[in-house]
This record gives sequence, structure tokens and C-alpha cells, in this order.
Amino acid sequence: MSMQVLPMDLPAELHRRSSDVPEGDVIVATGPLVIMAHGLLALAPEERAAFWIHSEAGDLDAAEAEEQLAGWSQLPH
Repeated sequence: MSMQVLPMDLPAELHRRSSDVPEGDVIVATGPLVIMAHGLLALAPEERAAFWIHSEAGDLDAAEAEEQLAGWSQLPH
């Protein structure tokens, strides 16, 4: 089964779980999906579980963001 490669420029938000706010999470950054994916994967592996990316296409965890980056690198240029 192949994954769907999402558009790199899709607007996205990087979220972090937080018990300090009533909503339970905070938006850390916003921008194109490709930048949010790189930002998430720049975190130390042990910290990534507290973060995820949200876009109109759905939510991505670190493993899914890594799959998207791999898919984008395979696209014809």
C-alpha cells in the first residue's frame, strides 16, 4: 500500500501537547507543510512524541512527516 504524497506547500501548523493550557496543546509554528515536517524532525527523537503537524489533509506524527519528506524527494523535478 502506498501513501498519499501531500502537497509540500499545504498550510500547516506544528502543535505541542501541553497540560499548561486549557486546550491541551499549543501551536508552535505555522507555515508550509514541508517546513513544518523539517521542523518536527529537527527535534530530538525523544521529544517528537509530544508534537504533531495539523493541516486540512489531517494530522501527521513524526513518522508520517518523515514518510512525506521521503515521498517529496522521489517526485520528478
